[in-house]
Amino acid sequence: MSNYDFVDEEFHQFVQQFHTEEQRVLLAFYRELVGKRKIPYKIKDRNFQVNVQMNQGFAITAEFQDVLIEDGRHPKEILMENLRGERLEDGRYRLSFTNRLASGEGQAPKESAFSFSSLRGGVRLWNYRVHMLKLKADTIGLPWNLLNETLEAVEQKKQVLGESYLNIHEQKALHIFEFLRPYFHLYLLPTTKIGFGKSTVLYDSDQVEWTLDSAKMHRGAEFFASLGLRRLADYFLKRECNDRELVQELLYTMRTLKGNILFKTLNHLLEECGRDRQGLYESDRDMINFRSYIREKIQKVFADHGWRGSYPSFMAVSRPDFIEVSNIYKRQYAYLNEKMKFIYFDFIESIVDGQYHITPITGMILPKNTNIDYRKCTSVDCFFLDGGRRNGAVFGDLTVSEDMTRKEIKEKMEQLSAVLDYQQRT
Repeated sequence: MSNYDFVDEEFHQFVQQFHTEEQRVLLAFYRELVGKRKIPYKIKDRNFQVNVQMNQGFAITAEFQDVLIEDGRHPKEILMENLRGERLEDGRYRLSFTNRLASGEGQAPKESAFSFSSLRGGVRLWNYRVHMLKLKADTIGLPWNLLNETLEAVEQKKQVLGESYLNIHEQKALHIFEFLRPYFHLYLLPTTKIGFGKSTVLYDSDQVEWTLDSAKMHRGAEFFASLGLRRLADYFLKRECNDRELVQELLYTMRTLKGNILFKTLNHLLEECGRDRQGLYESDRDMINFRSYIREKIQKVFADHGWRGSYPSFMAVSRPDFIEVSNIYKRQYAYLNEKMKFIYFDFIESIVDGQYHITPITGMILPKNTNIDYRKCTSVDCFFLDGGRRNGAVFGDLTVSEDMTRKEIKEKMEQLSAVLDYQQRT
């Protein structure tokens, strides 16, 4: 599907007068803003800058230069409708539109227009490490919410910017997402419930309406076989995509330790997707300062408490009580005389409602005698079921954000310190 399917034909013709990169910016401007989103109408030094589109993987900005507002009105916000473009005789360009916000009740929307001499716009590509999700206390869906958001960001990059903007890792990720997407979305629906055992997987069958062709099913079979998940590989090879046994097997796998294998494989691939890109915060001086300030504070708190690691991942080992009780999925598990317990804290960075947030997630593992190196695990690994030996949670009460004062941040660090004190005593 192309931009032409979304943009008015006359505006599409107007856009053809600009260079390729500017065309992308103007098409995104129309598609993302017209009739959809309010934007601040702030013109500084005769330039009108608009943040057109932003997700976890890229951002598009437009700056109209040498702007003249033709009707004299300068509202604080505008919601454009009926956007039209034209080239003027003096070589300038004009954008005309109706502003839905400027009309009173029962009045027709007011016509507005501005002209500009040139457009400076561009695309910035990010490394996917800063999320756009508002993290909730969802102990089941968190790992897959994070992955799904990133994969959708890669997909949107392809749709908006074209496949030429994707590296080989992003292309590979999308090939996998083509057959995993519907199962991810089903897993994350609030109506989907997963208990202990494949038979306890409950989901709304009306939501299972997708179809996957034989090529995607075979690709899925090869992918799961490469991970050693033979049962899933056989299901994808021999059954329909919406077969109940296949759906239950995959959703239950995603909840268990086998799902951790799938998660780590995809997460590693997505890390490669952004390895040659800059971090989102590296383009914004205020964001750099905020992140550096918080990172230093967090690092000191964990160092003072003797934890291992460095921002954004920390780990500690303790000896549990004689009886260790773990609450998992509304069940209690008691473990006797365990030799050690691994505790983890990790920090996820996100932008929510235009504000930069840093949110801790925490987890616990009572290890088995296996070949797993628990010192290399993180809090995300604790969200996958292993009886009652693992437990993970979002610690939203300790989130810090850009709009906080230094006093408020100090209080959050004191609360974090108190949490670590408590964990060391238990």
